[in-house]
Amino acid sequence: MQAVSHAEMRAAAEELARVFTRTWNMRDGPGYGEAYWPDAELVDPTGQIWGDRDAIAQMHVDLWSGPGRTTEATARVRRIRPIGRDTMILDLDVEVKGFSPAPPGAQEHGDRTIKSHLKHIVEKRGSDWKIVASQNTFVAAMASK
Repeated sequence: MQAVSHAEMRAAAEELARVFTRTWNMRDGPGYGEAYWPDAELVDPTGQIWGDRDAIAQMHVDLWSGPGRTTEATARVRRIRPIGRDTMILDLDVEVKGFSPAPPGAQEHGDRTIKSHLKHIVEKRGSDWKIVASQNTFVAAMASK
């Protein structure tokens, strides 16, 4: 298999950021989960580990269905780092507005905005790029000044 181009990785990264934003804002748990490989793992900002695509999708469905959980997210690609011919580290900067109350451990950055850094390991299998591992870390309010 030939190594993929940086342009292909960039396109995949941008698409994953769009999928994150679209599925979060539509409260589409199955769609959100489709960005992950079935054997994926997510470590959320509280340190809880979600062990596969179905668990990751269901956790988000549960998050969005809680009281005061009318939120709107945006995600942008901060960095792409190839680590193999079909694997990359994708860093997303995420802002979510509207949490009430804020999730455990999160600090608001004004206008009820929570910021986090999502670090994904993304792998190409066949023609699809999907997340195999993810770490989400809240940004402390003082760090954004």
